[in-house]
Amino acid sequence: MKATTLVLTLLAAACVANAAAISVSLVNQDPSPAIAGGIVEVMLGIANVQDEAAHNVTITLSPEYPLELVPGENAVREISSLQGYQGYYENNQQLIKYRLSVDPNAPAGSYELKFSYSDADSQTPVYTNVSVDVKNRENAEVIRVDKTILVPGKQDSIKFTLTNVGNAPIKDLTFSWENPAKTILPVGSDNTRHVNYLDVNQSTEIEYQVIADGSATPGLYELDLSLSYDNAITGEQQNISTIAGVYVGGGTDFDVAFAESSNGATSFSIANVGSNPAYSVSIIVPEQREWSVTGSNSMMIGNLNKGDYTVASFTLSSSRSAANASQSMNGTFPRAGFQNASGATRPFAANASNASNTVTIQVAYTDTMGNRQVVEKQVKMSTQSLATSSFTAIGRTSQNGDLLQYAPYAVAAVALAAAAFFYSKYRRLKRHGAMKV
Repeated sequence: MKATTLVLTLLAAACVANAAAISVSLVNQDPSPAIAGGIVEVMLGIANVQDEAAHNVTITLSPEYPLELVPGENAVREISSLQGYQGYYENNQQLIKYRLSVDPNAPAGSYELKFSYSDADSQTPVYTNVSVDVKNRENAEVIRVDKTILVPGKQDSIKFTLTNVGNAPIKDLTFSWENPAKTILPVGSDNTRHVNYLDVNQSTEIEYQVIADGSATPGLYELDLSLSYDNAITGEQQNISTIAGVYVGGGTDFDVAFAESSNGATSFSIANVGSNPAYSVSIIVPEQREWSVTGSNSMMIGNLNKGDYTVASFTLSSSRSAANASQSMNGTFPRAGFQNASGATRPFAANASNASNTVTIQVAYTDTMGNRQVVEKQVKMSTQSLATSSFTAIGRTSQNGDLLQYAPYAVAAVALAAAAFFYSKYRRLKRHGAMKV
């Protein structure tokens, strides 16, 4: 701790005859220099520099910007008696301590701390001052890490924000980070960055490309952060160490595909194609315009680790195709149609193919952070699956349905064939009778 001593002796005799002479000196300052925005303690030494005693000595502090008394601190101090030459020849001066605060925005420099004193023999105060040095505080800190969740095996960016929260510019900053478990590592560069200059209240953003181990167990991982820079006040290197947490894990993704439709049940395959396990997985067929479900529309399939798959089945029917099938049973036929292999028109199947060929499937699951998530997928259904689901819904097969549709045409064809047969026979009989005549 550096102590600066300034002795200013003002003889009271210069103001009042036969008055004692008082010496006020700065014995100690802590810290030295004072730091802007901090607290400084000033120790004053009061001595009598002539042979006559001084009584009822009053010392009054009158601080000015950027210094002010700490709340509760008394500016006026009293000394009942100072003997002749007390503190002048021997180290027995009276000590007075003041605590002052320094304005955070104070520029670096030397500031005068003003005092006045008087004694019983001289009611007129005498003014003096001591000098207090002030330096700016240099301080930088990491105030924000933008990425808190990393997906295993997926490259991502992570940004650290450094801010100079002190009162003086900072030079030659070095920042680095490390994951002790080596689960999270930088990609394409090392873990150290350098910043040449950071002004007061200025921030800089440092970005890394990182990747978390694809086989990492989901959980919170520690990052050790380190920042160093030169301290212009002390001339030494300032080091700051802190930690931040990054969670490895989170959500996942699924692939849902149509598997088969048989005996009234439509099956879908569900695969966890993401990088994290999924817990308490449920498959849901939500309410939608083109499709309906008989029975339960949801199925719990349990947990799915990454790479696992399972099958979920529902009694699913196409609403549009079922309605058209009912029309065909009642003898009414839609106009639209397509031709089958024999060239005949099949109105019902045509309408089935024109119905929506996708069904909405929802996968609800709990991620590794304990949050419930819902992933929605559009699953394409084949034309065969549409027809099968539709006929199953009305309890008829496609073969029986075709016979019902073509029954009127078959009756007409039989009638025409019979008429042609009898007409041909009539012509032959008539010709035969004419030849007999």
